[in-house]
Amino acid sequence: MAQTTPPNASAITSHMNASNQSGPHLATAAQVQHNLQHQHLWTSLTSYTIPASTTQTDPLNAPKEPIALISGYPPHRVYTHPDEQLFMLENKITEDDLRPERMFVVPTTQGQSWSLRHMAVVFDRLPEFVQQAREQDGGSLGVKPADDPEKREQLARYYAKKEEVSGTGEWGSQHLLLAMIDKGMGGDGTVAYYVVQEGEVKPRQN
Repeated sequence: MAQTTPPNASAITSHMNASNQSGPHLATAAQVQHNLQHQHLWTSLTSYTIPASTTQTDPLNAPKEPIALISGYPPHRVYTHPDEQLFMLENKITEDDLRPERMFVVPTTQGQSWSLRHMAVVFDRLPEFVQQAREQDGGSLGVKPADDPEKREQLARYYAKKEEVSGTGEWGSQHLLLAMIDKGMGGDGTVAYYVVQEGEVKPRQN
């Protein structure tokens, strides 16, 4: 009987094996990271883990199971708050004038048990990870250089305003992407992304 050669591992399987990811939450994160990098062309991808609660004395917001996060730069902006969008229009700034901002992603799978408690834990820890990412990026706000003096002035005004409202919530609260992998019966591994925001969201005006 002829000996058959097993098929080569898929790109995502090879990536997960190379990443040494063990545990369902890390394997899911590895799959989402692969999707972000190769299908959506994100760059500077970084992984984080919120560890699970280990004792009964852990704070109430400690998760019962590890929560993985990923951050990176999408090629285009994912979300712009309506008030920020209005400021940009008034100052003749387009999204093409701005560098994409680092975005955080929570990897999940379809049917996974996910509660408001889990999301609250993520938002509670998010400022810590944002600060880590800013230090990793050298503290840059992503200011895009402009040759036109008027455009430079507009961008300077925009970034000054952005820094001013960063702690007030005037341009919205914390937000991130929830990545959901279709792993159910007959699922093809498609990853869908949803914008999730902390607290109430101001409606857009079309």
